[in-house]
Amino acid sequence: MPTKTTKKVTNKKVVDKKEEVKAVKPVEEKKVETKPVAEKKAPAKKVEAKPAEEKKAPAKKVAAEKKAPAKKVEAKPAEEKKAPAKKVAAEKKAPAKKEETKPAEEKKVTAKKATAKKKAPAKKEEAKPAEEKKATVEKKTPAKKAAAKPATTKKASTKKKTTTKKATTKKMTKEEQYARLSLDTCLDLAKAMSMDVTRDSIIQQLILNPDVKSVSENLVNKYQLTGKFNFEEDGYDEGLVEVLVSKVFETADIKPQKPEDLQADVTHALNYKYTDVVADGEEYKDQFDTMRKVLMIAQHKDIHDSKKLEEEVGVDVEKFVEEFMDLAYSVLKTWKYEDVDYYEHFIYAVLSQLEDLHNKYSNRIMMDVADLYILHGDYGLGDADYAYILRENQIKDYIYYRYASIYEGVDKDKAKQIANQALQFVDDRFTYYPNIIAVLEG
Repeated sequence: MPTKTTKKVTNKKVVDKKEEVKAVKPVEEKKVETKPVAEKKAPAKKVEAKPAEEKKAPAKKVAAEKKAPAKKVEAKPAEEKKAPAKKVAAEKKAPAKKEETKPAEEKKVTAKKATAKKKAPAKKEEAKPAEEKKATVEKKTPAKKAAAKPATTKKASTKKKTTTKKATTKKMTKEEQYARLSLDTCLDLAKAMSMDVTRDSIIQQLILNPDVKSVSENLVNKYQLTGKFNFEEDGYDEGLVEVLVSKVFETADIKPQKPEDLQADVTHALNYKYTDVVADGEEYKDQFDTMRKVLMIAQHKDIHDSKKLEEEVGVDVEKFVEEFMDLAYSVLKTWKYEDVDYYEHFIYAVLSQLEDLHNKYSNRIMMDVADLYILHGDYGLGDADYAYILRENQIKDYIYYRYASIYEGVDKDKAKQIANQALQFVDDRFTYYPNIIAVLEG
């Protein structure tokens, strides 16, 4: 029991001394307010030093360590009172120096005591954090390695992706890229290579020669495409021709043309009788295909005379051409302007191939086409065709009559004007003079 009472007394003493220090501190703070900034910094250092001393010193010597600062604090006010009012600046500087040196001495003393008592524990404590740091460093380094592994996997994955992409581009050969093109795109690329081909023209060549490679080679040689284009630079070359021909062959029902089949089609055309607009239109399409087959045979066999061609195919070519022109003139009056333009190019190809028919039907086909253009509103082109025919022919009565009569249903005043103009070249001796007078008086 006596031991318990002594512990309580010591605790009270420590508490009383702490209260004394607390009581003295406010007095110092009030006096320090009149001092410069240098004095305010010194108490701050003391307050910061005390907690360090309390932590390092043992619990038994707390009272002994706190007595010295308390006495020094009491001495400071005594020195300040003795200084005269005139030398305030000098006194303020001197205490500031003392205050700066005293805490330094106290720190040295306390530091020596603390180090003398706790050298061994301090070293151990300092060594432990170093070991902990090493351990943490060692632990962190595996983490970095582990973090580095996913990076390598990502790189590997990206490399795999890039390699797969490169592999796909390498696998896409020229033939595979051509295979993805549509027929229309192939035709556009053929035009870019200065090829004058259409789907129908290729079909006709395949009808005569169903070998895709042979037709392709003929086109390449015809347009001199070998080595003219580079696929890497231009995006196409002569290899596109075979792709185009094969696509046409796949999309069209192409069968080898037999002579007996062609003869039956021509016989049907020569015996056809006009019925109505719809039936006549379907017949025109059929005769157009039959005429194209005849033309392709003439081109393939290099035949330029209708009689020789008749011997080859076994049909009356001249009668068939005349029948086809009559049907076209009747049907195309109600069709579109584009159909007239297409027919013009086609029929001139037929007449150009067969020279004897060209000499016989050139004026007629020019007037037929001119009439169709006028009926579709293209007066300029129609008038130009008639002007050319009138200038190149001596017998003008029929031409003037055709020219004036076509305008009767379009512009009667212009029809009378054309008939009046015809009287300068035509009189009652010409066959179509009465027809011209009828238009003029109509």
